[in-house]
Amino acid sequence: MAGGRPNKPGSGKRTPKVAGRAAPRVTVSRPVQADTDEQMQHSTVPTEPVDTAGPTVSGVERKRQVAAQKAAREEAAAALNQGRPPRDTSSTLRLAAITGAVAVVLGVIATVLAFHPGVTVSDNRAFVDQRETDKVLSQARAGACAPFQFDYKKLDQWAASTRDTFTGGALDQFETFLKTNRSVIEQSKTASECQIDALGLSDLTDDRAVVVGTLIVSTSRDGVIADSQVPHVQYTLTKDDGGNWKISEVGQF
Repeated sequence: MAGGRPNKPGSGKRTPKVAGRAAPRVTVSRPVQADTDEQMQHSTVPTEPVDTAGPTVSGVERKRQVAAQKAAREEAAAALNQGRPPRDTSSTLRLAAITGAVAVVLGVIATVLAFHPGVTVSDNRAFVDQRETDKVLSQARAGACAPFQFDYKKLDQWAASTRDTFTGGALDQFETFLKTNRSVIEQSKTASECQIDALGLSDLTDDRAVVVGTLIVSTSRDGVIADSQVPHVQYTLTKDDGGNWKISEVGQF
């Protein structure tokens, strides 16, 4: 009977038999130290997210990279400059003088060719003979406004002053104009005022000169201003036997 069986010391509950299991279940206990280490790893080390877009650069790091690149460029420029020989001051001034002289020569040639195509610089005395240049300009000013300045009350005086300064083809054209338009000028009571705005000598040889200028011509009828023009005129002057310069051609330029 159960009540009369004595209990064997050290015996406990029996492990029930399980179908298909021949050996008793063995429980393997893990070392305490391993459990402790694993728990510390899970509790103290946070899980870092995986960055699939690549590493990011902070603002401080970006500034450091820019400063490093700038320093590298400055070092390269300094190394390049060290290899260049210093420029001599005298050579610099000599180069500037040569450049300025070439510019002046080109400017003179361009001016001469622009006003009088085909003229050679060696034949043009306008830049050499200052005395004759002044004489040509003085006599050109005396006749430049002659055909453009008149008064219907003093046409005879106008004709006389023009004949004193004109010659050749220019004088022939003036005589034709006066003959054709004298009656019209007198009937319409027309008068004209002329002023030289600018005048310059572009070409001068022994017996021929070319002067260009800008005039301001105002026309009035019966005392009332009717029109104002600013013609650009080219005068060709020839030297007569007495050494005086007279206008032989008048045209626009």
